[in-house]
Amino acid sequence: MNNFFETSKKKSKGRRLGRPLRRGLRALFNLALILGVSTAVIIACLYLFVLREYEDDLDRTYPALAENSYVYDVDGNTIGEIPVPESRETVGFEGLGEHLPEAVVAVEDRRFYGHFGVDFEGLARAAWTDLRSWEVQEGGSTITEQLMKNLYVPEDERLDITFRRRFVQSALAFTYEQKHTKNEVLTAYLNTVYLGDGAYGAEEAAQRYFGKSARDLDLSEAATLAGLLHAPSAYTTLEGEVYVEPVRERRDRVLMLMQEQGMISAQEREEAEAAPLEFAPDPPPEDPAYTPFLEKVGREVEEKLGPRALQVGGLRIHTTMDPDFQHAAVETSDEVLFESTDPSAAVVTIEPQSGAIRALAGQEGDFNLALDARRQPGSSFKPIVLAAALEQDISPESTYISQDLAFDFEDEHYEIHNYDYIERGEISVSDAMAESDNTVFVQLADDVGLDNVVETAEDLGITTPVDPYPSTAIGGLGSGVSPLDMASAYSTFAGGGIHREPYSIESIDRNSYGEVETVYDHQIVGRRVLTGNEAAVATQVLRGVVEDGTASMFHDLDEEIGHPSAGKTGTTDNFADAWYVGYTPQLCTSVWVGYADGRRSLVGVHGMQEPNGETLP
Repeated sequence: MNNFFETSKKKSKGRRLGRPLRRGLRALFNLALILGVSTAVIIACLYLFVLREYEDDLDRTYPALAENSYVYDVDGNTIGEIPVPESRETVGFEGLGEHLPEAVVAVEDRRFYGHFGVDFEGLARAAWTDLRSWEVQEGGSTITEQLMKNLYVPEDERLDITFRRRFVQSALAFTYEQKHTKNEVLTAYLNTVYLGDGAYGAEEAAQRYFGKSARDLDLSEAATLAGLLHAPSAYTTLEGEVYVEPVRERRDRVLMLMQEQGMISAQEREEAEAAPLEFAPDPPPEDPAYTPFLEKVGREVEEKLGPRALQVGGLRIHTTMDPDFQHAAVETSDEVLFESTDPSAAVVTIEPQSGAIRALAGQEGDFNLALDARRQPGSSFKPIVLAAALEQDISPESTYISQDLAFDFEDEHYEIHNYDYIERGEISVSDAMAESDNTVFVQLADDVGLDNVVETAEDLGITTPVDPYPSTAIGGLGSGVSPLDMASAYSTFAGGGIHREPYSIESIDRNSYGEVETVYDHQIVGRRVLTGNEAAVATQVLRGVVEDGTASMFHDLDEEIGHPSAGKTGTTDNFADAWYVGYTPQLCTSVWVGYADGRRSLVGVHGMQEPNGETLP
């Protein structure tokens, strides 16, 4: 009995002890379940939040990256590069070459082809390291996660390894790989990464270090680039010089990893390790002769494609510039105006039949003289008055009295004289042009109507305001004109009376990851200003200037160039500006000489006491 009751008591006591334990375990299980579900819900919500923010970006095959633009002359030679802050040129997967993708996988993410954007084995290893030290230490990032970091993590946060940053990277990487192939991931990555010496992306780095395209890199060169990914700034100086021995050691490390992973044979590794490291010299600086023309190109790109076009970049800009004409314009100016105290010159050459600008030169510091030096044209404006007269059926054989003029116009008193106060008496308009007679052209403009002169000037291509004043007839323009405008106006005469807007860009292509799309193609559009006969008569009158007038020194050049030429000189008050605008059926050129500040006379330049459009330009 006693034993029976004692046993029963022991069992009851055991039951009483087991119930709290089971209840505790059940509570712990429920708590763990709740925490697990809550954590999963929180992670899912965070995941969805991250995806919602970046969904549109992740859907793109490749990220939208700003890249450099390049400018080419009429022969297809590169004459300029317009860089973006992250100097880059994107290429497709084929443009990465045979060896570079494998080299990068070998050194950066050996399980790249086996994971889904997140390497859980590597992540677990990194997490264990973090837990042991109770802080985030090891990255464990895949190529895809690095890509997400480069694209979506602010640059100042990339070195801060936090749980939040790792979660965002991993979530984005996992989703990105669901939408894109491994080749697309590699292509995006290798166009994004920084490789030192200011080069972003494989193509720019290949050009910078080896002077060749990424597709042409050999095994040794590809391994060298892949090795730079580890710490690109550690392998080059601030001046872009490469630390050769550390780079060689890193290259050999990459080659060893490639062999271990079966990407190359032992023989291929040995041959690549034996290859000398030869880096390309720095490219020559941009030819300063092209600077004024390139500025015109930049303005035209903004006009055609908008102000952000060059910021986004990737443009291949094919221009109208003839390098022979451009160099001739610059070199001739330098030969004539060689002293440091000499004035400046601007030259613009246009093809009349198209409006294509073949040369545009003239720079004073940052000031583009050919585009922005709006100076009074002097007598070189008189052909515009002649054109207005021809439109009014006034013959160039009409005669006027060449004499001093004094009159009032709109409450202003005017006194008009010829150079040296010469009075020629009765003279035809044609002869007055050859002699550059001021008094005749003021009278002619009055007969034509000053408003008509203004309208003709605008039709011929003068873009600055032209005021309807008597002084306008002899080039006294308040706003002045640019050398480009003067070449544009005269090209209408050479073009048979049809004005074609001057332009510097034939076409623009946009490159994106090796895919090229034409985004602009110039269409030549002519607008008739003068009849063919009127243009021919104007040319005949201006031929007289070259044959017997103020530009007669150019007459001997006709035989040399093989074409008859026509043109007009121009000089302003106090010899501050000297002009010559001349043309053949094939080309029209305007030349301006003067000081950029516009406050000094040309008298005394190279001993000239009366510099003019015949002696200086």
